[in-house]
This record gives sequence, structure tokens and C-alpha cells, in this order.
Amino acid sequence: MREVSKQTVETTYKHAQQSIESTKDIQQLSKSLETNDQIEEEQKERIEAHAETMQKHAQKFQELAHRLIEDPSIDVFSEAVEQHIKVNEAYIKANKEFQKKIQPPA
Repeated sequence: MREVSKQTVETTYKHAQQSIESTKDIQQLSKSLETNDQIEEEQKERIEAHAETMQKHAQKFQELAHRLIEDPSIDVFSEAVEQHIKVNEAYIKANKEFQKKIQPPA
């Protein structure tokens, strides 16, 4: 069975930690918008939903990064990468939603 390198395991672990931090940032942003009257309620809810999605996938990504230390298989690495992608997709969606607040459509 093929395994990923130790460097790849370490990098994956660092990215998992960064995903957790990014999730916290979006969650804080979401909470700060709760009292903001300049943003529509639907936007607040969408940003909050993206933050929840990020949290779910970031936690799974972190679990897989930990598992990768013990089992550096391509299968575990692939699962971790999939979760990382999902975290990033939710992060992008949350940021795009927030950008609507800053720059409403013309």
C-alpha cells in the first residue's frame, strides 16, 4: 500500500489547524453581524450556515489529519483533502456573501 510522506502528513496537519482558525474567524464574523442592521437577515443566516458547514468539515479534516499520523495511507489522505476542499468552498461562499454587504449589486 502506498503511503504519503511525513512532510505531506505534517503539511496536512498544519492545513487542518488553519482550517479550524478560518472557521473561528467566520464564526466570529457571523456573530458580529447579529446586531448589524445594514445586512439583510437572509444574508446573516447564509453566512451562519456557511460557518456551520465549515465547522463540520474542519472538524472532520482535523480528525483525518490526526488519523493520517497513524495511518499515512493514500485513502486517508484523499479523505482529508476532500474535507479540506469542502472547508474552502464554504469559506469562499461565506466571504462572497459578506462581500454583498460591502458592495451591493449595481
